[in-house]
Amino acid sequence: MQGDCLFINCGMRPPLDDEFRVVVEEIKQNSTETHLIVVLETNGGFMETVERLVAVMRTHYDRVSFVVPNFAYSAGTVLALSGDKIYMDYYSVLGPIDPQYRDSDGNFLPGYGYLAKFQEITKVINESNDPAKCRAELAYLVKKFDPALLFHIEQGIEHGISLITEWLPKFKFKNWEKTNTNGKKVTAAMKKARAKKIAETLGDASKWHSHGRGIPMTDLGGKDIKLLIDDFGADSDLSHKIQNYHGLAVDYYSNKMSVTGYIHSQLGIRRVL
Repeated sequence: MQGDCLFINCGMRPPLDDEFRVVVEEIKQNSTETHLIVVLETNGGFMETVERLVAVMRTHYDRVSFVVPNFAYSAGTVLALSGDKIYMDYYSVLGPIDPQYRDSDGNFLPGYGYLAKFQEITKVINESNDPAKCRAELAYLVKKFDPALLFHIEQGIEHGISLITEWLPKFKFKNWEKTNTNGKKVTAAMKKARAKKIAETLGDASKWHSHGRGIPMTDLGGKDIKLLIDDFGADSDLSHKIQNYHGLAVDYYSNKMSVTGYIHSQLGIRRVL
């Protein structure tokens, strides 16, 4: 694919951004490449971390391509949408934009579940004519829901939408000059409108229902999203190399060595978590 390559297999949360900067800067010490290929596998994480990763990549490279052999959910989807190209095959999936939060036990949980349950309970309360019939919902709302956390999740969703709306026109849509249907000239306003529509669709919790809902390239390129995805499966040689590399890395580092988060490049492995 003619460029520097690295593999991120990690949640999108600190200290990934710090470690990623070190790896990229070390690679660039001995490289004149202007294209970075990022093999990506992640369950997601924080939009702030994604924003810093993109800042690093775009400081050192003119073009960035993402290869998703398996999955990139949540904030990982936002990261992939910052690329000039996204490579997937029939098995690969992206996911809804779903910011995560840390519960009282320190576990990272999808924000949409919290937001959806809040909306469900408030709907029951607001539509009830008898307070006694929604006593359980009122008690649960008072005891369990944290307004600050709710605000954090809502802001995370809006942050993801704003990043996609900014990055798609700037990078992936930069060479989009005419529409496919009627050959009409594509304006900056049209690019921004399409980007916002894609972001809002990926951010619609009612449409996708689940944090772990996989969105394959057929749906990404369908009528609702209309996103151009490069099918690496159509190139048997490239597909073979991607699957071999990805499979070996995951089997060795994730399964045999039990490394939960890492960056792999020609420099070797750098543990993150």
